[in-house]
Amino acid sequence: MSENTDRIKTKDSSDNPIELNPGSSQCRIKRKKIALNVLMQIFFAILLFILINYISYVNYQRWDLSSTKKYSVSEDTAAYLKNQLAEKVTLTMAFLKSSKIRNQLKVLLEEYENISRGKIIFEEFDPVINKNKALEISDRYKTTIDQSCLFIEVGGRIKKLIENDLLDDKGRTFTGENSITSAMLAATESKPKTVYLIAGKGKLKEVNGRSADKEILSLSTRHFFDLKELTLGNITQIPEDADSLIIINPETDFSLSEVTVLTKYWEQQRGSMVLLLNPTTKMPNFYPFLRSLGIKVDNNYRVLFSETTGIGGTQKVYSVQSKLLGGNPITSSDEGAITTFAGQTCPISVAENNEGLASKGIIAIPILAADPKFWGDLDHTEPYPKRSKTDMIPDPNPIYIAAMVEKGGSEDSAVKIESSRMVVIGNSTLLDPIPTRLNVELVINSINWTLDREELLGISPTNVISYRVDMSPEQYKTLFYLIVCIFPAIAFCFGIAVWSARRN
Repeated sequence: MSENTDRIKTKDSSDNPIELNPGSSQCRIKRKKIALNVLMQIFFAILLFILINYISYVNYQRWDLSSTKKYSVSEDTAAYLKNQLAEKVTLTMAFLKSSKIRNQLKVLLEEYENISRGKIIFEEFDPVINKNKALEISDRYKTTIDQSCLFIEVGGRIKKLIENDLLDDKGRTFTGENSITSAMLAATESKPKTVYLIAGKGKLKEVNGRSADKEILSLSTRHFFDLKELTLGNITQIPEDADSLIIINPETDFSLSEVTVLTKYWEQQRGSMVLLLNPTTKMPNFYPFLRSLGIKVDNNYRVLFSETTGIGGTQKVYSVQSKLLGGNPITSSDEGAITTFAGQTCPISVAENNEGLASKGIIAIPILAADPKFWGDLDHTEPYPKRSKTDMIPDPNPIYIAAMVEKGGSEDSAVKIESSRMVVIGNSTLLDPIPTRLNVELVINSINWTLDREELLGISPTNVISYRVDMSPEQYKTLFYLIVCIFPAIAFCFGIAVWSARRN
């Protein structure tokens, strides 16, 4: 080999060509410096990795990117878990892997555990695969695991939810958050909540085995309160364990002695009531009691409107479309939503901002307003109704059809003071078969509010939405060629071009 081939040609700082001998000190590779440089890079990479993991562990955040926020919890549940959950809670999920809601429930419970900041301990297993764990849980809670279920343990008190308890009555909509939060709240309460359904005052409509009292019973199971029947009759006092009363579709007036019992319950026992009134029932004994609380039931009127159709001509429409109002704990979570009441509805006048009532600690607030096209018709029996001077016209004030009353409460929602509470609705068909979701939610929110369970207000079930793209056969064929042929071919050609450029 010639001397010229053993030399390396390069350039100096002035861009002049020079030759280096491979054995010279200028051409020696500084291996120690390179090794030190690599070691420092590895060290700082590991340090950066540790710091990133430490920061993510200390400042843990989760984002729900689903369109329906199906993996998130409501603000009310989050506030309850952060601020009001005093005792340790153990959530044990014994669900089969084949369950259709298993993954969604697991993610939801993990979110509960994360928000609670150590107050909730969550564990899950498949009772078929892990039989030893299933036997351990069965012995601990003195029960059998014969289906997918969730155990909620708070201070030795156990609540058990099966899979159907986490779905609506049709088995379609996941209602896990509502059911779980209700069970946790019930387990942490010092005593079970008891609601009495006043019986003997009216007949409830039944269709295919479903009626309002059965709907209330189903709600009591899902929301963990005891439902009992009570006939006023000759009693002189409402039972001490009554946390709330429900009156549905009264077809006869209360006697004066019964009104006295209800008044005593309201004023002395800090009682609560939910009233679903029958507009056709005259109640001269009971309605003065409501007027003393700022609620006037105008059941001489019916809320309706008339429309002209091509088939039947002009006709009356009694099915009232009403808007849920804000500024109150019962409907504020669905503010602006529209619901419909079947049957007849009477208007309710509310004495808002009344100084005389305020001096007694009584606050009356409307919660539902009829659509402006409806009016209160005094001569509602006429075949072709028209607005007249004697009617209640929604101008400028709307026509209210539901209201809430509280006596002895605090204006600060953070301050818990035992108070008397009442919800009055000028329609008795909200739970008639088959009720709408908003009407059921209105009733259960009213009950929970009277039970002093504000934590459960505004927790709505997660709606699972399916998305579908409709395309013609030609569009499907084009999409097939794009995905299977054209895009892979473009990627292959790009790879060949890059390879060729690097070779040259």
